[in-house]
Amino acid sequence: MVGILGRARQFGAINKLLDQMVNDGCQPNIVTYNRLIHSYGRANYLNEAIGVFNQMQKVGCEPDRSLTVHLLTSMQKLGILTLPSILPEMQEAGLSPDTFTYSVIINCLGKAGHLAAAHKLFCEMVDQGCRPNLVTYNIMIALHAKARNYQSSLQLYRDMQGAGFEPDKVTYSIVMEVLGHCGYLDEAEAVFTEMKRKNWVPDEPVYGLLVDLWGKAGNVEKAWEWYQAMLSAGLCPNVPTCNSLLSAFLRVHRLRDAYHLLQSMLSLGLNPSLQTYTLLLSCCTEAQTSFDMTFCCELMTITGHPAHTFLLSMPTPGPDGQNVREHVSNFLDMMHSEDRESKRGLVDAVIDFFHKTGLKEEAGSVWEVAAQKNVYPDAVRQKSSCYWLINLHVMSDGTAVTALSRTLHGFAEKCLPQGSVHPH
Repeated sequence: MVGILGRARQFGAINKLLDQMVNDGCQPNIVTYNRLIHSYGRANYLNEAIGVFNQMQKVGCEPDRSLTVHLLTSMQKLGILTLPSILPEMQEAGLSPDTFTYSVIINCLGKAGHLAAAHKLFCEMVDQGCRPNLVTYNIMIALHAKARNYQSSLQLYRDMQGAGFEPDKVTYSIVMEVLGHCGYLDEAEAVFTEMKRKNWVPDEPVYGLLVDLWGKAGNVEKAWEWYQAMLSAGLCPNVPTCNSLLSAFLRVHRLRDAYHLLQSMLSLGLNPSLQTYTLLLSCCTEAQTSFDMTFCCELMTITGHPAHTFLLSMPTPGPDGQNVREHVSNFLDMMHSEDRESKRGLVDAVIDFFHKTGLKEEAGSVWEVAAQKNVYPDAVRQKSSCYWLINLHVMSDGTAVTALSRTLHGFAEKCLPQGSVHPH
């Protein structure tokens, strides 16, 4: 019950339940405290988690490694504790690091963007005589793959096998992705075959990965074959897999196939995502004929996504453009639960669409609101008093032009009252 209430963040109900538990003569044990600290940690209530951690020690209930690592890494994520101090903190608590401890901290380092430090700790772990396990290798292979250090990933894969570990489904998936990104798609398919031969049953994400890899390689027929193979295996595709195939169809202008795929998504009960809509809007922007543009608009309507309502209800700019900015701001607030990359992708597509269709004022207003809401983090940075940096590489052509124009206009407005620049 404590775990269930913790996942629902009902901490008031947890406290009442604990009082009732004690009144009934049932004292909290290590499992109870584990649940409490994990619940508070997930919700970023670190002070409460630390309070529980201290309380359990006062009553003589010693924390285990799992609990200590979870608490320390949670503290690190919130900036309360620096990563290099985690191991000394554990040793002060009388807990020597084991394989699990090292693996958790390595993963935490890698996800925080400190790959070099993660790799150094991995080597230190081996030097200290602490043998990595399959999970540790999977973490390292995945971290290098995410950083596009593909050769390092493949070397770790070979090292893992040399150490006597058999790959599991996670390992196979990562290695297939690495091979695909290196352009070795036939080898990726060979890994899939080996995976089945070793009695690992491929799930939907594995099939989806092959759909995505072949689609990005421009081989729509192979992407379609793997999509059909997934259906034949009795698996239901998810939205990202459908998006991968949709992107492949749109790239080669197979709009009818895109239409049928969208309809099949809806019939399977899959709701088109923000990425689905972004793909269609970008295709509409790049359309070469009015027929293609009309067809893309029809596909955008079929998705039923709120982004389409946002575009259709875009107001005509007022004298100061405030009505457009408010419209954009309300939409982005509604999309707050979407991850930043997805929001940036849509905003990029919207600005590009407005720019290329001559709606420059609307494009500028969308950029200003998106920049204000940190959709493009650090896109414009002040390096010194007279030196600013604008990163146009993460934007489409239309967004880059709009961002540069609005940024320079903003500088000019600030400089003119001071007489720093000539109005022309």
